[in-house]
Amino acid sequence: MPRRCRTHRPHRSSSGFSLLEIVIALAVIAMIVGVVAVRSGGVINKGKTSRVLQLVDTLKKASAQYHSDTNQMPWEHAGGSATNRKLSGTQSIAGWQGPYIESPLTTSMNPSGGSINLYATVAVQGNAGFDIDGDATNDVTGAGCTLWMSGITQADAKALDAAFDKGVRGNWYDSGRVKWNSSNNYCWVLTYW
Repeated sequence: MPRRCRTHRPHRSSSGFSLLEIVIALAVIAMIVGVVAVRSGGVINKGKTSRVLQLVDTLKKASAQYHSDTNQMPWEHAGGSATNRKLSGTQSIAGWQGPYIESPLTTSMNPSGGSINLYATVAVQGNAGFDIDGDATNDVTGAGCTLWMSGITQADAKALDAAFDKGVRGNWYDSGRVKWNSSNNYCWVLTYW
């Protein structure tokens, strides 16, 4: 029987990567980084919103107790003296039973790091009142506690609005308990009324 002759093919060395393989690997890595960045941004926004929700809940309870004890609306200014910290600073007001919050407001409580103050009125820093039901008329215009924050981005303001005002008709930025002004990035949250 004749012997079959096998053709010898030269063996290619595969010790490196082709340019196409490198480009594909970089594209896959870029897509993964993009997905992680987008998802982590959402987590950061949720964390910011959660912190403000907790702060507003604390301030609402403290304001209600202060109002019940003194028959006045409180205010709390970040970085202010004790006279401007009605909830955390010692007061000589009749009926005062505080402190009502553990520590004073600080700029670190603002998700954007800007100013933060609790005012004893809704008419503060250009705000005239709150349209709670979204019918284009202000329902709360005088006494009430308003948390005011500066430097709030549109994304953060929208997240706060969604948390507080879900289902309120009207524009997201000027109806409900959360208002936002795009020209100066001010955000107001009606805390207690």
